[in-house]
Amino acid sequence: MGHLRVDEDGAVVTVTIDRPEQHNAIDFATWRELGSILDDLAHEARHYDGLRVVILRGEGGRAFSAGSDLKEFATMTIDEVRRCFLTMEQTISKVEHLPYPVIAAIGGYALGSAFELACACDLQVASERARLGMPVARLGIMLSPEFTKRLVALMGPNQAKDLLFTGRLLGAAEARALGLVTHVVPHDEVDPFARRLAETIAALSPSSIRAAKRSVLRSQPAPPPDPAGEPVPYYIDEDDFREGVRAFLEKRPPRFRRPAPPRAGD
Repeated sequence: MGHLRVDEDGAVVTVTIDRPEQHNAIDFATWRELGSILDDLAHEARHYDGLRVVILRGEGGRAFSAGSDLKEFATMTIDEVRRCFLTMEQTISKVEHLPYPVIAAIGGYALGSAFELACACDLQVASERARLGMPVARLGIMLSPEFTKRLVALMGPNQAKDLLFTGRLLGAAEARALGLVTHVVPHDEVDPFARRLAETIAALSPSSIRAAKRSVLRSQPAPPPDPAGEPVPYYIDEDDFREGVRAFLEKRPPRFRRPAPPRAGD
């Protein structure tokens, strides 16, 4: 199944991003594939027996995922990039609406879209070595309103602006203090701890857990949209985006052009 591996063990299904040589970067095909897997898990009676909890992790121990595959972006048209972003947003929304708890096992870096994916999970178990963040301003990528709603709900508007404006990365302890991570554990304990946490949840009432997830989602000030709904479009400044991706791949600081004056409503 491409760059994803699905392992079923009793009441727990583990989905692994299996691309360690690229720090588990997620390409367009993998976003589509993950969305399909989540659709299957949402209808587990057809595919899985007794599913209670899902663990999402990255292979190799160095990264949950470094985010979207920038090498692929360099070969895409802007319309193709937009389609990738929209598919990504729909897939992440499916994590939130999955009727089972999803635990992110973060064994290293969780950056960009992978940070967004981890934030959408219900619980996050992070290595003490983990580094998390959304350095999109370095790449000329404009965030969707839907992701920003998630981030503000977790950490508040001022902290969200600090993270997004600076593009800085958070250590695990700071991420936990800000509400982005639920557990910080020694590096070698990430997967065992996530498994024990999943088994603890799986032993409880599935109806109660499902209702709790649904109630918390609906209690948010601006609940994320249903994945079956019409996605909010991504706005991309093509010049900044192209320069940001080139600079990243060439390992140099980006040279962004001078922006146009803001328009009313911007």
